[in-house]
Amino acid sequence: MAVGSAQAVFTPPQNPLLPSETDLLGRAIETRALYLADTNVRPLQRKASAADHDAARGYLISVQAYEARLRWQRWELAYAYGVADWFEGNRGAARLFLESEQRRLRPHTRYPVEATLNRSAVNCWTLTYRGDLAVEAVRLRYHIGVSYLHLQRVQQGRLQGQKEGDAFAGELALLTTRGVPATRIGGYGYAAHAGIALQTNRWGVSLSVENLWSQLRVRTAQRIDATVRVNQLTPDADGFLRAPPLLEGRVSEQALERAARPRTEIALWQRDGARRFGVIAAHHADWRLAMALRWDVHGGALWITYWQPYPMMTLGYESAHWRITLGLDTLQSNAQRRLYGEFCWRIPLE
Repeated sequence: MAVGSAQAVFTPPQNPLLPSETDLLGRAIETRALYLADTNVRPLQRKASAADHDAARGYLISVQAYEARLRWQRWELAYAYGVADWFEGNRGAARLFLESEQRRLRPHTRYPVEATLNRSAVNCWTLTYRGDLAVEAVRLRYHIGVSYLHLQRVQQGRLQGQKEGDAFAGELALLTTRGVPATRIGGYGYAAHAGIALQTNRWGVSLSVENLWSQLRVRTAQRIDATVRVNQLTPDADGFLRAPPLLEGRVSEQALERAARPRTEIALWQRDGARRFGVIAAHHADWRLAMALRWDVHGGALWITYWQPYPMMTLGYESAHWRITLGLDTLQSNAQRRLYGEFCWRIPLE
């Protein structure tokens, strides 16, 4: 069973997608921290009380990223470190996870299981040029960037099998740099990013793509192909299974060549005085749609965004020196399945 040579690596976001609302000709140092946790399988803060899953698909996305950026006129130089995890599977995979979390497999259930994981830990250096043109009443803003990536960790895998009563049997294929000495991993890559925005006094439209082109290479990774037969599973944040009994197969080493998964955002908005109404479509792991409302206030701006098809509401505030965004799907902490937080601090050098 192949892991899939076309599977792009899920990397953490390295840059804000849309051009900054602040002066493009400014000089400043910016720091930024981002946290995202998103799942439809169970609440983030507690284990599920039931082992059933109604949706056809189950997923877990987790991202943590930290960034420092130097802006000098139209140029920007940024360093970022981030960790990104993406687990996805069919309904059977979600049910198997829930049953294993309760430390027992239900003896009267049977279903097929198919799951994938895509994880990375990346250091990234990015150089970006931001431009601004005006033709009569239309303003054109754009940015072009290139990145060098140092890959600390890459993991891609697939688990397929059948759950029958109190046992699971399947095939595991995993490519991972875990267990490989850091001096032998040799992970690096390059990526290009671009964005454009057109705006007038009344309307605007923008398109931005991170990892528009990319090439990632790992000199040495472990390839694990195994047959799994278990009657008790232990969830593991580092993979699918931890120390499962009756796992037999082979481990080899190989080099990897991959692309980084693109991250795209499209926005359309209309301005009405100090207010701006917008529609956003974003894609990284999957497509998300949002309605947005932004108010210009003295010294900054406030905004609210509502996302679908996995509901989440975000609230944010931006001033000349800092920006904060908080998002969640419900106020009940023991039922939350989506959490988002972003904080940016800007120190002018003028």
